[in-house]
Amino acid sequence: MGTEYKSAGHQNGFDVGILFGLVNDATVSAQTKLSEVKAKRSSISIGDMFEMQMLMNHLSQLSEMASSVVQASHGALMSMARGVKGG
Repeated sequence: MGTEYKSAGHQNGFDVGILFGLVNDATVSAQTKLSEVKAKRSSISIGDMFEMQMLMNHLSQLSEMASSVVQASHGALMSMARGVKGG
C-alpha cells in the first residue's frame, strides 16, 4: 500500500516572477509618489514625507525578501547538485 501524491491544482516548480512583479509594483508606486512631489515643486508636506518613507521601506522589504528567496533556492539547488556529484 503506497502513498499516492496528487499534484492537481498545485504548482510543481518555483516561479519567482510573482516576487519580482511585487517589487516592480512597489517601485512604480515609489516613482509615482516622487513624480507627485516633484510636480508640487514649492513645498512638500510632512504627510508626503511619511508616505514616501513608508513606500521606500515597503520597497526595501520586498526587494530583500525576493533576494533572500532566490538566494535560498540557489543554496538548496547547489546542495542538491553537490549531493548528485558526490554520489
